[in-house]
Amino acid sequence: MKWISDSFWITGIVLAIGVSACSKDSPSSTEPVAVNKDYVALGWANFESQKYDSAVINFTTAYNQAIADSVRGKALNGRGWTYAYKRDLTRAKADFIFALGLNVLPMEVMNDVRAGGAMTLYSLNEFSLAASYASATLTSNPAYSFSHDAKVTARRLRILLAQSYYGAGSFSLCAAQLDILDPSLAPHAADPSTLLAHITRILGTL
Repeated sequence: MKWISDSFWITGIVLAIGVSACSKDSPSSTEPVAVNKDYVALGWANFESQKYDSAVINFTTAYNQAIADSVRGKALNGRGWTYAYKRDLTRAKADFIFALGLNVLPMEVMNDVRAGGAMTLYSLNEFSLAASYASATLTSNPAYSFSHDAKVTARRLRILLAQSYYGAGSFSLCAAQLDILDPSLAPHAADPSTLLAHITRILGTL
């Protein structure tokens, strides 16, 4: 399954992390000084500017200063995505799972946590749990998109779901996702080599 996992990152399902993972932070860069900072918002601004080290600091500050679990969960979500883009997958996984465990997040944020968790878990070869997270996101919002990176779409997440089912050996479930992704060839045969060829072809269209 190693080839599939590598393909996921190389083809950009996780948003060309290998390219964007280099933080644009520099020792001489300065952040704007503000009173009563919204550290979650600052973290996302850093994230979108690929200043990942600053993003981690701001999300961590938000978490440490928060009183409400809902704010802690939003901070963990942001930090989880940031760690994922830095390819620090173990920390990303821990943040996503902790955020879900708080069980106080708005559904929009919950779906972001699940989507980020699915991508992270897939890259750690935890295919069954990755499929569970991706499926839950798409069930909640079939038109899901990640507001902080336009390249994360429902289609990309569904391809990840198909890959996760394949990695877990659930070939019939993988075929069912390919039926949705490419209905012109439905029904897809649940033959592993055929499924792999279809997955590879769909990845090539991204």
